[in-house]
Amino acid sequence: MAEEDEEQGGGQSAAQTAMKRIAEKELQAIRRRIRRRRTILISFFLSVTALAVFGIGYSIQSNLDLSRNMIRSPEIRILGYDGALLETIGGRYSQDVSLTILPERIQNVFVAATDPGFYDHMGVSGSDFARIFSGRSGSGSTITMKVARTFFKTKENSVGRHFQEFLVALWLETSFSKKTILRSYLERSYLGRGIFGITAASRIWYGSPSERMTLHQAAVLAAVISDPEKFDPLFNPGAAAAEANDILAKLGRYKFIEADRVSALSLVSPKLDVQYEENVLSGYLVDMVLEEVADIVGYSSRDIDVVTSIDLKVQNLAVEVVREVSELRLKPRGADQTGLISISPEGRIRALVGGAEYTPFQRNRVTEIRHPAGRMLKIATYYYALNENSDPAQWVRDNRMAVGGWRPVNPDREYRGQISLREGFVRDVNTVPTNLADHYGLLNVRQYAHDIGIKSPLSTDIRTVVGLDPVTISDIAAIHALPQNSGKPVQMTLINSVSYSGLVDAEPIYRRVDITQEKRLTDEAIQASYVLYASVTDPQLRLDRQFAGYGTEAGGGTDAWYVGFSSDLITAVWAGNDKRQRIDVRGEVELASLWRLFMLDAHDGLPIRSMVRASTQRRREGDGVKDLWKLDLNDKN
Repeated sequence: MAEEDEEQGGGQSAAQTAMKRIAEKELQAIRRRIRRRRTILISFFLSVTALAVFGIGYSIQSNLDLSRNMIRSPEIRILGYDGALLETIGGRYSQDVSLTILPERIQNVFVAATDPGFYDHMGVSGSDFARIFSGRSGSGSTITMKVARTFFKTKENSVGRHFQEFLVALWLETSFSKKTILRSYLERSYLGRGIFGITAASRIWYGSPSERMTLHQAAVLAAVISDPEKFDPLFNPGAAAAEANDILAKLGRYKFIEADRVSALSLVSPKLDVQYEENVLSGYLVDMVLEEVADIVGYSSRDIDVVTSIDLKVQNLAVEVVREVSELRLKPRGADQTGLISISPEGRIRALVGGAEYTPFQRNRVTEIRHPAGRMLKIATYYYALNENSDPAQWVRDNRMAVGGWRPVNPDREYRGQISLREGFVRDVNTVPTNLADHYGLLNVRQYAHDIGIKSPLSTDIRTVVGLDPVTISDIAAIHALPQNSGKPVQMTLINSVSYSGLVDAEPIYRRVDITQEKRLTDEAIQASYVLYASVTDPQLRLDRQFAGYGTEAGGGTDAWYVGFSSDLITAVWAGNDKRQRIDVRGEVELASLWRLFMLDAHDGLPIRSMVRASTQRRREGDGVKDLWKLDLNDKN
């Protein structure tokens, strides 16, 4: 019996051993399969990572421009809509910053102003890493991050670009010395007005090489780099000098200079000796082009071609007419400055005069300075009402009932109780747009004004609908172009394309693309708006084609306006002075005369056609007439 138990126990032990071996083999097989799968997954993820790194590296490399031209500063060639050369601008790009001749104290000014710890960190900070995910625009916090941003061929604000800039900054720190990075910063930083780098800025603003700058002059440039618009020393000398004084105080705080020298170096205004040349084109146009190119391209060591929408014949005519009428009729009446803009129905700028005379110390009065416009702004409310009811004879309240805490007063002090929309526009009453805005909602009308082209800020005061808020001349041109652009807001631009010179078959860096705009004025409202405009157009102002236009005075007599349009051009004219003093200029007389002189010759060679063609896209495309500025210029118009 014992032997049987022993045999039975031995059999069970052998069976268990066999089962254990089978289980171990199965477990080993499972482990091998798991290892193979793990190896395959790891290999896959490593391959994907490697491809991603390669892709990121290739993307970064293809987007970088590391060239540096020490021989000459690149030129910007400004071309007309037809490709004709209008102007060549040089000397706006620094190419020759040499730290061997630039004094150490000058270098320290820019370090203290931007990145006092520049020589001690690795080129990036925690805020730069956080910037990748925050979506915040602008450059990084350190000098190295700012330099990394300038090496990209085009500007972009996205998570991917911020990550690329972060990687490039780390690469710069590991590949180059701090002095090399600082040199690039001083060469590539933007200082406004199309100027890149401190040597170009010093030559243009101070009339001397950068190595001869004083500490305060260097501090002014450092301030401008931080905010080219706010601290522009020509437009805002007080703010630029004050910021420069703060930078000098930082120099003392960080022991770059003796603290007791700061007060002696501080100034109330920058020491300027501005060097500028008379251009073939208006200086205001050149400044606009350079600013836009700087925003599109950034720093470059290559020559750039800029195709604009300017018609040189029309531009020269505008300059000549403004100069002549201003000298003979406007300046004697107190209007020292005159501005004019003429655009095609889709918004391309054909001519622009930013002032009676150009100096770099004066802003462009067409696009940068806002003026009281009075009657010119009321049309936005009339457009809104015509969209709701396209009958220009519809009745509207004409009384002094208080609206939004304000009791409107008509210029003629007369009130009829009820008045037609057309008559309200003709008499330029304040009650009609006020009551319309109250009926449809002020915020709705205000938003509509922005939607159709007013870029200037508008208040929530009910008086904004009668011209309380100042606007730019370009704003006024834009809203009066609405009927001529088939009821769609214009896309106002000056530049059609930007490309590097000499690259014939290469794709432009930038090309204007007509974006799809929502129709903001119905076809019926367009026809009704023509009725309004025809009612205020002086029949004695004769052109050789159909047109509409009207003038006004605003700002209590400080500003005069005239705006009018044909089927091809929308032109707005303004006159006034920078001191905001009263003038003796009538929009419907003196400015109407200036507008007519310009428009008569500006249409030379253009076919005569009705303005009604603009009411619908179908009519415009089906009338068989080609636009002059689009003829055989499909990608340059």
